[in-house]
Amino acid sequence: MNEEIQQIKQEAKRGWPVIMGWVGGITALIGLFASLAGGVEWFLNHQKHKAEVQTKMALAQAQANQAEYQASFQNDGDILKADPLYRPALDQQLTTAMLWVEDFHVSAREGQDAANPAALALDQIFPILDAGLTRSKGSSAADIQAHIGWAHWLNHHIAEREFGTAAENGLRAALALDPTNVYANAMLGNWMLQNGGNLSEAVQHLDAAVSTGKARPFVRKLQLGALIYLEQKGARAALVKAATDMRKAGEPLDESTKRRILGFCFDPVVVDSNELAESLAAVPPEEAWKTYLWLDSMAKDTQSEKEFSDFVSANLLDLQGKQKESLEKLRQLQRQLADRPGSLKNSVDAAVARLSHT
Repeated sequence: MNEEIQQIKQEAKRGWPVIMGWVGGITALIGLFASLAGGVEWFLNHQKHKAEVQTKMALAQAQANQAEYQASFQNDGDILKADPLYRPALDQQLTTAMLWVEDFHVSAREGQDAANPAALALDQIFPILDAGLTRSKGSSAADIQAHIGWAHWLNHHIAEREFGTAAENGLRAALALDPTNVYANAMLGNWMLQNGGNLSEAVQHLDAAVSTGKARPFVRKLQLGALIYLEQKGARAALVKAATDMRKAGEPLDESTKRRILGFCFDPVVVDSNELAESLAAVPPEEAWKTYLWLDSMAKDTQSEKEFSDFVSANLLDLQGKQKESLEKLRQLQRQLADRPGSLKNSVDAAVARLSHT
């Protein structure tokens, strides 16, 4: 009996390591399964977070494209709260800030000043541009620096809380980084014309911006906006040249802007003979006439529009040295207007008198 008990004990001792091995193996498997489960959960949560970030990024991009800059800022900001160094969101917010500066406008209730909402918007824009400048180099840094300069101009011109040379300094600093920078040249040219700067230098900057072929709609917006209604000798010629280039390149121009250019450069009721001559002599005669017709889509639709176009045509003949043909056309127009006193008749009479004397 004792021998049997001893044998059982010996067998138990021999089996114990096996049992413990099983237990250890099972425990390891349980740990492995737990780790795998935790890893799967982490992976699923990571993918969910990634999808949420991508969704917010896409929404912010769409909002920026629709000029909903405030909402776009908010969505990118939500992403950056969780990860302040997330570069795609930082870069997208920077791009939105520059778009906002280019398309800056504020709404104010009737009777309220637009300066306050403009200031609130610019307070959001400046930190994003400043931070973006610290992590940029080369042409990208010049782009941002130019937008900072323009934001200073908005801060002065619309928010009405800044004075001095910050805007010009910022734009010239951008040109120092990149002399061909499209934004710096376009913005500085526009700024100069708004602030009584030298027309020739300003036009050179605007032309330099156009020559880059970049950001063309924005560049044309600043170019045309600065020249239309600028009562300075040479402004009409520069405007006609710009319009001619746009026509020849097939660039779009809305009808409202066309009518404004037409009135400022060619309308005999508005411009005097010297101003009309400047407009017509800005480009070769054939190009000037084509540009005039491009601007005035109704040149032959109504009697009054036809009379205006006849007057312009007669003046163009005069500039070409064809005084006889010009005088004949003017006298015919003079007969048509004989019983219709007004500004056009006065302009025609003066042109006939001048050419008859010549």
